[in-house]
Amino acid sequence: MKFAMKSSFGYPVLITIILSLLIPFPCIAGSSDILIIKEGSQMDWADAHIDNNLVAAFVSSTKPPVIKVYHADGRLSTEIPLSREVMKLDALEIANGRVYYSEYNPEEAGYLRNETVYEYNLTTREKRIIYTTSGPQQKITKIAASGDNVVLRGGSNNQILILHTGSTGTSRQIFTSNSMIHSLALDGDRIMWGSERVDNEPGREIHIYTISTEEDSIIPESKSIRTWGYGDISGNRVVWNMAAGEPDTSLGYPNLVNAGGDIRLTDLSTGKTQSIEILNTPETPFISGDSVVYLKKPDIDYNNSDTGTVRVYDISTGSFSDIASEVASISDFNSGMILWHKLKPMSFWVTSLSGNVPATSSSIITTTNANPERTDTARTPAPESLVGAIIIVLAVIAGIVVHVTLKIGRYR
Repeated sequence: MKFAMKSSFGYPVLITIILSLLIPFPCIAGSSDILIIKEGSQMDWADAHIDNNLVAAFVSSTKPPVIKVYHADGRLSTEIPLSREVMKLDALEIANGRVYYSEYNPEEAGYLRNETVYEYNLTTREKRIIYTTSGPQQKITKIAASGDNVVLRGGSNNQILILHTGSTGTSRQIFTSNSMIHSLALDGDRIMWGSERVDNEPGREIHIYTISTEEDSIIPESKSIRTWGYGDISGNRVVWNMAAGEPDTSLGYPNLVNAGGDIRLTDLSTGKTQSIEILNTPETPFISGDSVVYLKKPDIDYNNSDTGTVRVYDISTGSFSDIASEVASISDFNSGMILWHKLKPMSFWVTSLSGNVPATSSSIITTTNANPERTDTARTPAPESLVGAIIIVLAVIAGIVVHVTLKIGRYR
């Protein structure tokens, strides 16, 4: 600094730097395919979900175990510690500014242990229990939330659904399968799930349950030996999957693994179901608004997991587009943001349908203290913007060029 002050061109450069720091520059969105978290191995239990540009992620190898909440541009927002360092998760969800998770103690015998479902409010930093299992071998392995409603898949074999109403604090069982419940999704007043057929015929079916009327209906075309039972719901539309061909029965039972995939779209307002695309592999579709996303792989390859391409179908135009390659699976989809992961190495990524991921609006990121005994928060400065750094450098260069030009002109 002393050299700059004494040199013949120090003052213009210094002034330029100061001005460049004072000038406010707009926050622009980051490019697509943003790395959110990269840790753990394929052997670690990992899960992540996205809602309103926030990603809740958990990797079992984290010590101490914490649920990490990231902004969609990859910046850490909050860490939620579990009740004890030995605890693990069975399910995770983020919705409406709240994180839901089912926690258990692996040191307890499986036939005796209970699981606790927590709701963590990201605004108030308050945590509360909304459900606790009772009885032997009871688990909560899937959570879906929307508005005032939270749906839990549980039981000893994923065969029951429990509806929790936040405003009343009450929980009630709404469905029991004769075998296993597969997919589970919730949007507004409707719950979607896939299960074995209730008429005890071979195959599976897709259920649509209306919370306000307590009516349980089944999509007729889904009653099939080819139905996988996985899908999603958004408004009046449901996406789900079937096998593209008939099951292989050479082993004495129906096997759909090598029968390809058929992505189906059902409009609940018209009752019409259409096939979107036939695939080489079975894949689970997601839907949000007018967009359907799913993975497209060349074939089933157990030695190479990251071979998929995210496929996007625009319902309004009937057009397809491909984004994000080298994908193992899609984890979640919400409001134009696709959360997907790789297995080599285990990592979660966010890709935006618009091509840009919104940058964190605040220059300060709030994180909770990792000590569960404390509830205060720590405020951590956000990483510097690369765009801002580039602008500063350009401003400095411009100052140097201007000053040199003036000096050359003086000696002409």
